[in-house]
Amino acid sequence: MAISTAITSLLTSITELVQSLFNGIYSIFHTLFSAFFSLFFGLFAFIGDLFKGIANTLGGVGNFVASNLLIIALISAAGFAYVRYTNQGATTRGQKAASVGRKKVN
Repeated sequence: MAISTAITSLLTSITELVQSLFNGIYSIFHTLFSAFFSLFFGLFAFIGDLFKGIANTLGGVGNFVASNLLIIALISAAGFAYVRYTNQGATTRGQKAASVGRKKVN
């Protein structure tokens, strides 16, 4: 009985050895393919995030420029209204500009 048990144990060990060998090879290939595909899909995710960041940055710069243009336009309109609706820089209606000799003085 001991010989049959020993042979059975030997055959079991050999099958376990072959199974572990195939499991090791499978693990290596699985890890390599997983790493390759992770790198590949990670590259697409990186490019997508890059374009999102660029669009977000350009949107922020656009908002900044638009708000500054709005502020400059409001200040210019206020200055124009001030000059237009006051006597500054213009003669009063019905009066001639003051002149000294041939030169016009304002």
